[in-house]
Amino acid sequence: MTHKIATCILLFFSCIAISQTRYIDPVFDSISSKTYTYSIKGKDTLKLDLYEPENDSLVKRPLFVIVHGGGFNSGSRNTNSLINLAENVAKKGYVVTSIDYRLLKKNEYFSCNLPVNRKLKVYSNAADDLLSALEYLLNYKTNFRIDESKIVIIGISAGAETALNVIYNRELVIRNLDRYSHIKPAAVISVSGALLNADIINNSVPAVFYHGALDKIVPYGKGAHHTCDLKSKGFLIIDGSQRITEKLEALNSSFMFYSYLKQGHKEFDIPNEDIKEAFLFINDIVFEKKFYQARITQ
Repeated sequence: MTHKIATCILLFFSCIAISQTRYIDPVFDSISSKTYTYSIKGKDTLKLDLYEPENDSLVKRPLFVIVHGGGFNSGSRNTNSLINLAENVAKKGYVVTSIDYRLLKKNEYFSCNLPVNRKLKVYSNAADDLLSALEYLLNYKTNFRIDESKIVIIGISAGAETALNVIYNRELVIRNLDRYSHIKPAAVISVSGALLNADIINNSVPAVFYHGALDKIVPYGKGAHHTCDLKSKGFLIIDGSQRITEKLEALNSSFMFYSYLKQGHKEFDIPNEDIKEAFLFINDIVFEKKFYQARITQ
């Protein structure tokens, strides 16, 4: 009788283990990390942190890229919250990187007083840095055991603007397109993001969007960055999540759009359950090649 009980207990815990799905659930316990310099541009030494699960036998693994926020004048690749995010995603079986990119000079702010041409240069620098980081990682894809066909980028605020411009508006922010033509992200997750022009999107890269409808910094629909006045030096109209998803819907591209009706920008916080849905989306759309469009209002 005791033997039967022990067998049932063993089978029960075996079923729990089997029910854990790689890329959705945490299937690894231990993570290792290492810092690399991926580029030196002028006075900026740009680094990335690489996280990967220990004792992973897969030869090719999806790459999950984190691009921090901070209004292009602050932020860091290795804040506690981003380290936690990177480690949690790596436990799902991804190779994860969190990157530096060039920021504004001290006492410069991406605000209504910053001239538009300077803003566009900031966009261009950040986009070039993100692509440079990806170029570095793919140059060593065998060493890092990266599947270059499965690159997923998550950006927060300024980082989301950078990621979205790279994926959907690359021709507007990158001069040497040929250099990066081999870099083709498979999906993007945008937290309070926008891009320069949704009308010219001509690819169907699937995406997950989280955006507060009361955002006064990065427009939810079409609007001025920082809600700048028409007469200000920094007046720049960009397209937020609502406009981007309208274009993706017209292109018959997969997307998931979470609208938070009572949220703005600074206080924006994503529920854990909504984040989990992003990984289910990526698994189904990127890895299983399914199709899905959804707008969720909260």
